[in-house]
Amino acid sequence: MKRKKLSINLNTKKLNTFTLSGLIIGPILGSGIILLPPLIYNMVGSFSLVIWGTILILGFIFALIFGKLAILFPGEGGVSLATKEAMGKKYQLLTSFYLICAVFFGPVAVLIIAAKFIQNLFPNISIELLAFFIYIITYLFLRSKVNFIGKIMLIVSSTITVLFLLSSIVVLANVETYTFSLPTLSFNKFGYALLVVFWSIVGWEVIGNYSKEVEDTKTLTKSIIFSATIISIVYIFLTLAITLGEFPKDEEFKLVWLIEPLFGTYSSFILAVISVILCIGTLILFVGAVSRLVASLKLTSYTSAHSSNNVPVGALNVLSSLYIITLFLVYLDYITLDELVAYSDAFFIANALIGLVTAIILFEKGFLRTASIALSIVFFSILIFSNIIILSVILILFILVFLKK
Repeated sequence: MKRKKLSINLNTKKLNTFTLSGLIIGPILGSGIILLPPLIYNMVGSFSLVIWGTILILGFIFALIFGKLAILFPGEGGVSLATKEAMGKKYQLLTSFYLICAVFFGPVAVLIIAAKFIQNLFPNISIELLAFFIYIITYLFLRSKVNFIGKIMLIVSSTITVLFLLSSIVVLANVETYTFSLPTLSFNKFGYALLVVFWSIVGWEVIGNYSKEVEDTKTLTKSIIFSATIISIVYIFLTLAITLGEFPKDEEFKLVWLIEPLFGTYSSFILAVISVILCIGTLILFVGAVSRLVASLKLTSYTSAHSSNNVPVGALNVLSSLYIITLFLVYLDYITLDELVAYSDAFFIANALIGLVTAIILFEKGFLRTASIALSIVFFSILIFSNIIILSVILILFILVFLKK
């Protein structure tokens, strides 16, 4: 009898502040921390400090807004439940479709990024096949209990956060003379850089999909504030180290340079391992969240099915099939990595905009309502720099929903 009770307690164990933070920090840093700081620096030089400062402030406020919505309307449907309350069922479906479209492209981009980092270790295997094997590992994790995943990601997130912070501090400490100047930048380039770097704050809008897995609402609030603070600190130190560090100026910056003072000849291997782990963490967060969202929509009995671990296995299997198809399209050169990231970002921003409008309607007054209005304007401005085809798809979906009775 005691053994049976113990089993029940283990099955119903919830995420606490630290395990939820582990589930947040690693995945939101994810492929962004590997891809974006070097990419933005190579794109706009020392102006990347301004870009990162802007996006991290926006990201912190963004996290608080979506955290508040998740607390007000907990459930597998996440923020879409708040949208349903504020704007009706059809807009709940619209925001769900935007998020599903984003996660149709995004995870495949993350898989390709992870595969590229380990391709040197497996030179005879194509990137797409490596990406497929990485997803198999991710899928096995996604079938596990969310509390177990949270503990694993807590250890991983803590280790990688300390590693990047130490590396950045060592680089900054060894700079003999700090020199800094801002280059001139066109408005279009500034807008495009913000669009690209938006990838770094994607993730906060799906935290609500895990709200039923936490101990209480205070846990969610504490985790979001703690996680947003840690993520901001890591990005700030990393960007400062890249901008002010004494690295070769006659070639594009490579992230491996940042950890070479600590790890020397092992740096490339360590960065490859970190990249794969972070990318798997990102996939766990997003695919896990969206599979919960799809299950909550109750589209069919299969997509609503859950396993004994409370994993939305039906929706997870459907999403997995879509990723395999998209990987095959990448293999056939019908779609590129840059396009995957750009398409995903556009749908994420469209989804975020509906969430912000939801917040404007539901929050009667105060800082978060004002911030929601300001962020809506900023995010809409960033969205304008997206691919015209994807903008058309976003607009068509909106018009169809708007006209639907």
